[in-house]
Amino acid sequence: MKIITSVLLLCGFCALGQPTPGDHDFYKALQASAGYSYVGAQDGNQAYHFAEIGVNRARYGGRHGGGFEYGISTDVGLNTHKLVVGPKVEGIMYFQLLAVGAALGAYTDFDAFSPRLVPIFGLGGPKFRLTFNPHIKLRNKDVLPVPGLVNLTVNFTLDRKPMDK
Repeated sequence: MKIITSVLLLCGFCALGQPTPGDHDFYKALQASAGYSYVGAQDGNQAYHFAEIGVNRARYGGRHGGGFEYGISTDVGLNTHKLVVGPKVEGIMYFQLLAVGAALGAYTDFDAFSPRLVPIFGLGGPKFRLTFNPHIKLRNKDVLPVPGLVNLTVNFTLDRKPMDK
């Protein structure tokens, strides 16, 4: 009797892990993004804060929540000594909660500019991402002396359509 009860309980617990119907379709979307970036104080310099705004295209979905997005955005310095603007083109792939990508940007204070390659590593998906973005300065390293940003971005869907199967 104990064996039968154990087998029935084991079968019952196995049934708890069965998938439930959900939204596993694939979508393409046009999204507006808004974000905040923080750079901690380096060698006695002040900490910097940036606001980010942009537009991107995304394709995402499936059972495990993968996808990618590409788009344009710009960073604006909120507390820099001079007005600093950093337009950039970026692409990000994500699978479940992992986000990996790159951006190519040019930060300028309107006296000089600094082109940068920015790898993107962190957590994210089609609606948000929390990433660390180290900056590889390609030229003119003194425009904005930051080693990288910690970034939180939220995407707002403007248009979403299911992809053809």
